[in-house]
Amino acid sequence: MLTQDMTRSRSLYRRIYSIFIYPHDHQRIVSLEDLKKAAADGSINAMFELGQFHALGVSAAVDEEESFKWYKAAANLGHTASEYMVGECYSNGIAVEINDLEAVLWYVRAAEKGDRRSIGAISLYTENYFDFNAAAAFDHYSSKIKEGDTGASYMLSRFHFYGIGTPPDIDVSFKLCETAAEKGHIDAMCELAVMYRNGVGAEKDHDKAYELFRRAAEQGHRTAPLALIRCHAEGIGVEKDEKKAFEMISALADTGSADAEYELGRYYLEGIGTEADPHYAFGWFSVASNHGSVDALYGLAQCYQRGRGADRDRKKAVELYKTASDLGQKDAMVSLSHMYADGRDVPKNENEAFKWMLAAAEHDSEYAQFAVARRYTEGKGVSKDDREALKWFLRSAQNGNAAAQFNVAEAYMNGRGVKRDEKKGYSWFLRSAKNGYHRSQYHVGVCLSKGAGVAKDIDAAFEWHMLAANSGYGKSQYFIAQCYSGGRGAAKDDKKALEWYVKAASTGHVLAQYYAGHHYANGIGTKPDEAAAIKWYTRAAKQGHTYSRQLIEECCNKKVIPVKEMTPFEKHMDEAINGDAESQYIIGRYYEEGIGIEKDVNEAKKWYTKAALQGHFNAEKAMTIYVKQQK
Repeated sequence: MLTQDMTRSRSLYRRIYSIFIYPHDHQRIVSLEDLKKAAADGSINAMFELGQFHALGVSAAVDEEESFKWYKAAANLGHTASEYMVGECYSNGIAVEINDLEAVLWYVRAAEKGDRRSIGAISLYTENYFDFNAAAAFDHYSSKIKEGDTGASYMLSRFHFYGIGTPPDIDVSFKLCETAAEKGHIDAMCELAVMYRNGVGAEKDHDKAYELFRRAAEQGHRTAPLALIRCHAEGIGVEKDEKKAFEMISALADTGSADAEYELGRYYLEGIGTEADPHYAFGWFSVASNHGSVDALYGLAQCYQRGRGADRDRKKAVELYKTASDLGQKDAMVSLSHMYADGRDVPKNENEAFKWMLAAAEHDSEYAQFAVARRYTEGKGVSKDDREALKWFLRSAQNGNAAAQFNVAEAYMNGRGVKRDEKKGYSWFLRSAKNGYHRSQYHVGVCLSKGAGVAKDIDAAFEWHMLAANSGYGKSQYFIAQCYSGGRGAAKDDKKALEWYVKAASTGHVLAQYYAGHHYANGIGTKPDEAAAIKWYTRAAKQGHTYSRQLIEECCNKKVIPVKEMTPFEKHMDEAINGDAESQYIIGRYYEEGIGIEKDVNEAKKWYTKAALQGHFNAEKAMTIYVKQQK
């Protein structure tokens, strides 16, 4: 319960409502009858305004019970301001009995979307020793579903998604979110759209994602219009058209939306749908910042740090990054982490680097979640901890990160940080593979060929390996070669076998190099070619293949010395050649910064491009910067 220090207000809503600003894209309806008609048609903004009318006594006497009824109706469908007000009612005993648990749980619904009033209310409860119990909250929302509370279905979907008060379960989360969306809950529509966009809990379906964003936008969801514009910019469920996206974001910014003003600044900074103009970018970031956008502080920090649109001022940039981070801006947190890790504009400090990356992860940055997991795996800035690593890989995987999904699969397959479970391992490999991650496509093929976590199916294994092989993944190319050589999963064909052995050998696959040499030496699938045989045997021998080294030394009377232990650059290059997006990005950075290799901007661009094509977030950003610099 609350202490006496936390005062409650039993006053009418007239005092409270002076803080509300109506949505920029919503034409306020002044007729009570028109409002009732719109509310009956499902308009949650109309429901909210009916609450306003009765709270303020517009055109009628103040009626707190009627006001609460309409706020509750809008809140049940995800209206943020209404969720806050329902919390206020339960907290202060307005139209209902005081109920602190109900109040906090309604505040939580709004706070999850960044509502500062609700965040402040929760802080006040926390300061007064209110004990928030996740399990009790889970039970509370579960009971509310039975009462027909649509919002409770949405909140439970989030609890299942993040594992709050219950083990995480994406499938259950998806079903609950789908149920809430079908009943008109606008937050559920947006979350369901994200799940379809990322292929989380369901097969990727960009058409459904676009339609859900559109419906949520029509119902007045604050961020749905921005999500729709992103769809046009990236070609999600609609033809890619950056120019149209720019026109849409410009129109939205002109309405006074701080979120849109920030995005317009970003479009000008990165040259999306228009010529890059750092000065316009700085201007729009400034406007958005004046309108309360925390994201705009991050945008301004970028301008000052890079001297784009403003004189370079690294001290001011660091201050802005820290201010934005303290206010919950996750990209600013990631930037600070990298700055501390590299000692760029701040003293090098691995502990600070980890602290800010962890903060970004806790604010649901899938990139940061993956980075934190890697740090726990490698013991970088923190003690090694397989359980913590899996926890963060799982969070990133749930947000659609294909590399994280691969790591979750490996953890289940190998019992690393969790009890070994091949079925779960295979299911995560499959999710990652469907998101285009080549290593997972290879492992799905391996599981199907061996019957690990799934029924054995050589034909299906061949198809998955072929998908990865066509993308240049060496291990799958070797598997395809073996299939053609032995007539497994495909008709025996020595010519095709050699073709795939050579492709795999070219990626550095040592056994493929040996078999390529063997085929050329013995005229299998081709005419005998001693020079080609020696070439591939020698490459295999240099990688430590004993029999190849023996053949070369006997045939050519030439001693072969295996290559030295791989350097970090060589190890990442090996993974990069085999299609690992993270390693491709790292190789790009090595070339860009001259780490372990001479600087080479063209090589950096090449590897960034490879990683970006697999959806690597930082690689995409790096390439965007290069493109803008060229302009």
